[in-house]
Amino acid sequence: MELKKQLKQDGIAKGLCSQYQGLIDRSQSIEALVRLFIRGIDFCIKHDYPTLEFMRENFKGKSEPYGGYVDDEITGLRNAPDVVLNGGCKAMLEYDEYSVSRIYIRHSSQAAVNVSDHAIVTIDAFDSSHLVVAVAGSDAQVIVNQYDDAQVECIGSGIKVKNIGKKSALLSPSECEQPLS
Repeated sequence: MELKKQLKQDGIAKGLCSQYQGLIDRSQSIEALVRLFIRGIDFCIKHDYPTLEFMRENFKGKSEPYGGYVDDEITGLRNAPDVVLNGGCKAMLEYDEYSVSRIYIRHSSQAAVNVSDHAIVTIDAFDSSHLVVAVAGSDAQVIVNQYDDAQVECIGSGIKVKNIGKKSALLSPSECEQPLS
């Protein structure tokens, strides 16, 4: 798969560790590559890897069933466990019941996230993204990590916003050398 070869080469140029290089080599599908992207999202965001152009060319139209969106309009998505909004996505997401989910909003994406019941959602908003998060009821919990120039609007209680202020969380040089479980 030429895609894996290019991903690996681009990753090596940005300092991708040998462990993740091997995981790319062993990936047999777009689903596996998206799951690997989500698993290593800190490295990917910190190093703009893969680039938005690369995602547009190679993942748009293929990665959505696995939580990776590029320049998409998303409505009716409910209780998705992992969602990454890349490029210029526009999304309306809902979380309820006892769902536990992670959302990553990047680039110029915009998202409205409604959380209710006993749902627990962690949202990381990067770049110049725009997030509106609303909580209904007293049992739902939302944690928002706000990076860089991301805009966050909160409606309701149970929302904790931590303003990180920089582009991404810094990882130690050996962050990739930790055992994968």
